[in-house]
Amino acid sequence: MKSYSLHLLVLTFCSIAVSAADNTALLSNEKQTILQKQQEIYDSEHEKLRTNWIAPINLNATYEYDKSALGNTQSDMKRASASVSQDVFRSGGITYQIDYADAKMQTNSITLQMQIASLNEQLFTALLNVQKSLLQRDQSQLRLDNQEIAIFIKRHLYEAGKADITELNNELMLKSSELKIYASAKYTIAQQRFEVTKISDIDPEKFPIPRFELIQKEDFLENQFDMRYARSQSDTLRKLYDVTRSSYLPSLAVNGNIGYQSYDPKEFSGSYQGNTYSAGLSLTLPLVYNASSTIQEAKASYLQEVATSADKRRELESTYRQTIEKIESYREYITITTNNLALYNDLIQATQAGVNAGTKTGYDLQILKNSKKVEELEIKINEINIQIELAKLHFSLKPSKELL
Repeated sequence: MKSYSLHLLVLTFCSIAVSAADNTALLSNEKQTILQKQQEIYDSEHEKLRTNWIAPINLNATYEYDKSALGNTQSDMKRASASVSQDVFRSGGITYQIDYADAKMQTNSITLQMQIASLNEQLFTALLNVQKSLLQRDQSQLRLDNQEIAIFIKRHLYEAGKADITELNNELMLKSSELKIYASAKYTIAQQRFEVTKISDIDPEKFPIPRFELIQKEDFLENQFDMRYARSQSDTLRKLYDVTRSSYLPSLAVNGNIGYQSYDPKEFSGSYQGNTYSAGLSLTLPLVYNASSTIQEAKASYLQEVATSADKRRELESTYRQTIEKIESYREYITITTNNLALYNDLIQATQAGVNAGTKTGYDLQILKNSKKVEELEIKINEINIQIELAKLHFSLKPSKELL
């Protein structure tokens, strides 16, 4: 089972490395560089944690000169050596350390995917909002066109004495309000373009945005990034608990030393030049006063994260339901607006007949046509609202969106 898990982990890392370019393809070069360096940091940390149980080889060189004040004797000694004290048994601690390093790398990989997904969500949300704001600007322009017609009619009625100044003034005030809405829509378009340029170099009005589909509930609950992170963090803390626990158990180390020594007593015999060797074993049993509390602290952290995972699932269920209800409300708006379009079609048909018969004016017909276009754009706006919500679901469990 452990071998299978390690194989799966390696495949995951390879998959992340291969897909990283696709996941960040739409991001700016600066953003891609930041994410690449973050991956390099995680890789280095993983290698360090995986191998920090391997003891260093200590190289040592000394030269000693001694002159005795009593007998006026002299001697010198030269020594060079390499030594190591390597643990070969830590009551499972070596295996636990490697497992902990792999688990932490998996958690870090999820963290990096979350960062990429967050940036891509910001990008696609901004792109969708640009399209939405363009439609809202077109809606406002159509309402302004209708307002111009209404003001024209009211002015002629006022000049003919068939309307008072209050009615004309009301139409002028409505136009003023709509002009502010139009100006606000233009600013929103510019603002959303700026949001795109913070993240990417693509043209928001030319880029073909792919369509997002609904993520199924079980898929969302199992693979949502926060849920995956909580599970991975729980596994990481469990491995860290194993490492902590084993550090207070017996360990066995192999000690070795190899070197060269030259000793010259000058006035006396007994000089030596040659290799030196030593080898041995050391058994250690640490007796630490707060060992129990330290182990208990590590265990409590692990169990707390397990509880957090369960709590996170409840929270995600609520988030999913809320999103679905929001999407359903937009769909209801679309249904209502679609029914209104049927009414506008009947009114336009009747008004066209009146225009042909001379009982209605072309202004009435134009107002109805513009109003119908406003409603048609309202459907498109709500479809974009749905796409924004679906994008949030998508990027909460996937780092990128395949280009269609």
